[in-house]
Amino acid sequence: MRKICKIIVAALSIGLLGSGAYGETIKGEPSTKVENIVVTAQKKEENMQQVPISMDVFSEMDLQDAKIETTHDLIKFSPNVHMKQSHVEHAVVIRGISSFHSSVYSPAGYYVDDISYPLHYMQNTGLMDIERAEVLKGPQGTLYGRNSESGVINIITRQPGNEFQGKITSEYGSYNTLKAGTSISGPLVENKLFLGGSFQHLISDGFSENEITGDTVQDQDHTNGRATLRWTPNDQMDISILGNIMKNDDHGGGFRYISGPLKTDRFKVRKDCDEYVDQDENSQALRIKYRGENLDILWATSALHQTLDKQNDADGWDNPNRQQSNIFKIKEQMLSQEIRISSSHDGPFEWLTGLYGFTEKTRFDFKYDFTSQNKVIMHPVTDIDATGYAFFGQGTYTLGDKLHITAGLRYDHQELEGDLEDSVKDIAFNEEVTYNELLPKFTTGYDVSKDVMVYGSASKGYLVGGFNWLTISPDGFNYDPEYTWNYETGIKTSWLDNKLMVNLSVFHIDIEDKQVAEIDVSTLSSTISNAGKAHSSGLELQVKTRPVGGLDLFAGVGFNESKFDRFSSAQWNPTHTALVEKDYADNYLPYAPRYTYNAGFQYRSTNHLFFRADIFGTAKFYGDPANKSEQDAYQTINLTLGYESNSFDLYFWAKNVFDEEYCTWIMSRGNSAMGLDGAPQTFGVTATYRF
Repeated sequence: MRKICKIIVAALSIGLLGSGAYGETIKGEPSTKVENIVVTAQKKEENMQQVPISMDVFSEMDLQDAKIETTHDLIKFSPNVHMKQSHVEHAVVIRGISSFHSSVYSPAGYYVDDISYPLHYMQNTGLMDIERAEVLKGPQGTLYGRNSESGVINIITRQPGNEFQGKITSEYGSYNTLKAGTSISGPLVENKLFLGGSFQHLISDGFSENEITGDTVQDQDHTNGRATLRWTPNDQMDISILGNIMKNDDHGGGFRYISGPLKTDRFKVRKDCDEYVDQDENSQALRIKYRGENLDILWATSALHQTLDKQNDADGWDNPNRQQSNIFKIKEQMLSQEIRISSSHDGPFEWLTGLYGFTEKTRFDFKYDFTSQNKVIMHPVTDIDATGYAFFGQGTYTLGDKLHITAGLRYDHQELEGDLEDSVKDIAFNEEVTYNELLPKFTTGYDVSKDVMVYGSASKGYLVGGFNWLTISPDGFNYDPEYTWNYETGIKTSWLDNKLMVNLSVFHIDIEDKQVAEIDVSTLSSTISNAGKAHSSGLELQVKTRPVGGLDLFAGVGFNESKFDRFSSAQWNPTHTALVEKDYADNYLPYAPRYTYNAGFQYRSTNHLFFRADIFGTAKFYGDPANKSEQDAYQTINLTLGYESNSFDLYFWAKNVFDEEYCTWIMSRGNSAMGLDGAPQTFGVTATYRF
């Protein structure tokens, strides 16, 4: 730690050289105030410091300065937020609430321009041309519904306007990583019709080696595009059509044994199967906003289509007598419609009400192939059709201009039909389930002064139930929803004429009907049940200050203890010869580090220089309920040095400067454990031309 402190102090000194008297900066008129960003966390525009929710908000400039390019980058800057990250799994873990191993649903909601991304393999999106990112903590079920039991990540893209603007960016980094992108927007008809578009392409050789073939694995080939057509026929109407495309053509292959007799060195694997990960996505949305004298109306229609096709080396080793692979294909199609009506002016009573409906079709096609024996072990194909609708409303009444009392309620109805067929096992079964949920929220806020607000809240969330696409028994096909109640108190403050912002929240979460993976003793297969009860308690502290123009200091720390209160089940013994009863009470939930933190500073000087340093820390966490697979605590450091002018920027950057060793995904496997190494030390240069 002493070494790290010395480097940061030295870097700060370099960034201050030649600063002189402060005047106008390249990126705009300097401010000595911490920015208060307008957010839509509660589906209406509000100052972030007036929203009674623990949240982190990142503006377009924040994202660019911190080099936040994916959701995985984003969560490092948000205390008590972690990610179970693999080639395809991007499960966001907020306040220690994670899902079972084979789940494809994240307990955290994920939205891009009101389009829901329900499966966690969709949630590490490339963040390009973004206006704002919001990370909300605690259940958001009242306004967002299903699968937001731990929180929500909201991504809002930049909309075109009257100003013609664009940029071209190119980047080269370690492991022959090349990235190029462009964005452009402006008016087609001034004050009436606007068009914006962005495109980005990334290729990388990857940083792991297959010792059997000598080939590099984990190479990437990503393409992203977005277009927005916006029409404002009058002062009250704002109509947008948005379209997104994404295509990833990658190779996986980074999983390795991190303990046991088959353990290999970091970034070294031994595979006898060509592992690949192909993803395709396209989405479209129609948004109509009406601003009236007494009420505002939003109409949001969206369509999402996404496919995943991947192959893994099932045994993770190059044994010619046990060549095994699994091929997993997912196809997701969802249509949704939301209508919201809200009060349009400030007053003692502000309200919002809405209607939401969706249809969703998902296909899971999983094939387990014992290649060396020319035999298919299992091949379940599961189709899940879901339809649902919800009515929701929330109102805030203010007494004496200081006390704000909020109550909200959502009625959420879902109907699901699951159909599984496995021609290898010669099984087929069908089941239908219906869920009706009431999701309330109660909040009280009090303005101690114009710069200090205290609040307390209680809210309910849930993670939807579903069908186990890996089962071979009709009795284990269906499992029920999981529920959380979040109790939270917090304070949001600004000091020294908005030069210092300090926010603190303390919370306790009860988790009921916890979805857990078990062994069905009758069929000896994996099954999902609601046998668990758990809790999570902790706090989050965020501090930002701008002592002088151009200099920003910031830090965040989160602590949470997420443990099982009740969970016991039959599991295989270490030799996989018999089932034994295991009691996991008092074990930590998977992928729930006890603390996370980030700290850093950045300086933008008058002589065009930019410098930034970030440090990130993560406590020890486990990859399974038995707490057998373990990742020790680790910390990483990122540095950026740049030159900025009116139209051209050049940045030299380094990530994981000291090449810290850690895994982003771990799993117990008998007496061994498997893991996926986190990215190594990387360096690069980025050039941007703006016009």
